[in-house]
Amino acid sequence: MKRRDFFKIVTATGAAAAAGGCQQATETILPLVVPNEQLVPGVAAWFATVCRECPAGCGVLARNREGRVVKLEGNPDHPVNRGGLCIRGQAALQGLYHPDRVSGPQRRNGAIFTSLGWDEALKAVGERLAAARGAGKGRGVALVTQLETGSLGALMDRWTEALGARPRVTLEPFGHEAIRAASRAVFGRDAVPSYAFEDARVILNFGADWVETWINNVAFPSAFARMHAFREGRTGTYIHVEPRQSLTAANADQWVRNAPGTEAALALAVLKTLIDRGLADRAYAGVAAQIDVKKVADETGVDAQTIEGIADAFGRGKPALAIAGGAATSGSNATQVQTAVALLNAATGNVGKTVRFGADWAYGKATPYAEVAKVVQAMAAGEIEVLLLGPGVNPAFTLPGGLKAADAIKKVPFVVSFGNLPDETTTLAHLILPDTHWLESWGDYAPREGVTGLMQPAMKPIRDARPMGDVLLTVGRAVLGAEEGKGPLPWAGFEAYLRAAWEPVMKGDLAGAQRRGGVWRDVASAAVAGRPAPVEATAAKLEGDAGGYALLAYPSLRMYDGRGASRAWLQEAPDPITSVAW
Repeated sequence: MKRRDFFKIVTATGAAAAAGGCQQATETILPLVVPNEQLVPGVAAWFATVCRECPAGCGVLARNREGRVVKLEGNPDHPVNRGGLCIRGQAALQGLYHPDRVSGPQRRNGAIFTSLGWDEALKAVGERLAAARGAGKGRGVALVTQLETGSLGALMDRWTEALGARPRVTLEPFGHEAIRAASRAVFGRDAVPSYAFEDARVILNFGADWVETWINNVAFPSAFARMHAFREGRTGTYIHVEPRQSLTAANADQWVRNAPGTEAALALAVLKTLIDRGLADRAYAGVAAQIDVKKVADETGVDAQTIEGIADAFGRGKPALAIAGGAATSGSNATQVQTAVALLNAATGNVGKTVRFGADWAYGKATPYAEVAKVVQAMAAGEIEVLLLGPGVNPAFTLPGGLKAADAIKKVPFVVSFGNLPDETTTLAHLILPDTHWLESWGDYAPREGVTGLMQPAMKPIRDARPMGDVLLTVGRAVLGAEEGKGPLPWAGFEAYLRAAWEPVMKGDLAGAQRRGGVWRDVASAAVAGRPAPVEATAAKLEGDAGGYALLAYPSLRMYDGRGASRAWLQEAPDPITSVAW
């Protein structure tokens, strides 16, 4: 071999070795060494559980092959989604197998997180809680979680009461608080009612993106398909009012483009026209008496003839349904928009037909924004000693910038996050105690009254994680000085707590309920009478030059409130209207 050829080979070999050393190490996720009796190699096993990618609470069937979940499908027996599953639910597997999932407890030292054992981590949390409680600062302990309506939520409330902590804060950025406020004003009920799309002849929608994110974007498209199907010689009519052509607007028979923030005035103009034409209850005439339809036409950009046409279709298509949401209720006049829509339903006799109280959605249990703001202000004032953040909550990202939640969290002496993926809030935590993924967890969830979905592990955890319920029970007993089996938190673990809660309800049919995916019952509609609550036709306040283009912020079909941003499938999926992809 020539000397020159020798140096060529050595150089090429060294470069290849260096390049190989720069690559990320391959991580192998091995199946079970000893298979479970339920699993047969080569044969799929299906486990019924509940999707927790958003608060909708759809039933899910998880397909397990050789100890690993490989596919998710909607549960056809579940009354909420009836076999459907949205893009975010399908992408849940990427959260389960995400390479950045936190494995084991992590302690922050400056900007770097280092690993520690579970015993040491739980001891650190217990000492902090005991110190706050011993100093008479039990109210300085705050627990912030996503919407938890089942046994875990009940355990959390029991835990905060036992330790003398503040009442639990349920943080849901899309909590539909304006619907609750409107329901209180018009119907005297603090609730998010159920909407029977399938029974409506005409649907009038002011911006609610029920195909993308609104309340349950799996249940409503299915109900809409039944409403819009050919029956009794005709199909239903769908009128959509929104400044942009969303995926929901693209399904409309008539899309009405209005000026951003003018939905309240437009809804009241429709109500005024209905009353003037004798198509609505005149008891509501007073709330729209000051409305000038021609003036509203100028303000909204929707001509008077179109307003009259909407009113005529809505008033004659009984039963009808009016809804609002999305960007239309994200401004300063959100409550006015929802109140005007509630008045439309009340004045045209839709309550009890297409708007039903009783089988209310669980969003009504979310903590109002004013209460959330008070807790954030308490953090900023140094009144919170220990802050516990449940999985799925990211206040540093989801709360309005003016609240400065991230700065407030930094002032809390001890912050514990149960998140299992890095986000804007977990990076501020002093300690991360990763929760198991919902596909690895026991639990239950009630998306609305009359429906409780049961959760069971579809596979064993692939990371060193523990259920949040187990951690709360262990730490709670340590702080209270109670032994297992005694005191207000006697259960050995969260699974034991669940079974104790389920047995009286299931009456010996727990296995059957697990196979079905839950328990459900019919809920009778509550008798509700509407009242002509006063409402102003004010437009949403806009910052900047009102004569320029308006920036319309709207919920994301793929990312929801941001909690889906870590899923590559969702990032890569093109926008269904513009086809824009990342």
